Amino acid sequence: MTSTPEADVLAVLTPGGKLTADTIARNLNVPPWRVVRALHSLRRNGDAFRNRRGEWQITVGQRRPASQAT
Repeated sequence: MTSTPEADVLAVLTPGGKLTADTIARNLNVPPWRVVRALHSLRRNGDAFRNRRGEWQITVGQRRPASQAT
């Protein structure tokens, strides 16, 4: 079973954590563009947001499996 890029990013972004896209990419050992695409998808779904410093966080109360269809 393979996981989606969104699920991989959510696994790295623990609640309360703040990470840049580059840091997430290094942790996952994937290209930064792939992480950015996943992060924007998560933002559209309301699962993550970016602060003014360019750090990404999980939205409080919105953590759900990325594989669920909306």
